[in-house]
Amino acid sequence: MEIHSKFRTLFLIKINILFLIFDLFCLSYFFDSFRTEDFKVTIVSVICLALSIFFHINQLSLINEITITEKGIKRTTLASSKVDFIPFSSITKVQTKRIQGSYTKAGQITTGYFESTVYLENGEELLISPDHFENYPELIVAIRDNVQDIV
Repeated sequence: MEIHSKFRTLFLIKINILFLIFDLFCLSYFFDSFRTEDFKVTIVSVICLALSIFFHINQLSLINEITITEKGIKRTTLASSKVDFIPFSSITKVQTKRIQGSYTKAGQITTGYFESTVYLENGEELLISPDHFENYPELIVAIRDNVQDIV
């Protein structure tokens, strides 16, 4: 039995869109600076582009793909493909909390949602959210079933 996490398309778009827009903005200034021969703008746009790429890679390194196996959880970092294995025996608890919905003067926009945090013996926390994964319920049920078998 292996359950692979499936990223929500909107989650990936949300992460990448701001960086891509900013990168395009920097590139347009970069190429426009050659037309106007303003090399100060060229240097600033190259620095901003480099910083944007650095922060984008940093943000992608925080995103993990999750695979639930019979013995534990495989956590694969999206940017570096680094694989960590978390055995079910090192999970101390799985806590689910409700995230409140959004409200405006006109009324409630969303009802909110649940997200789960997996606490490990070494003090680390693994956040599993329906905002990130399409198959959130499957992942949480598989983790809870395997953690309850151990306890």
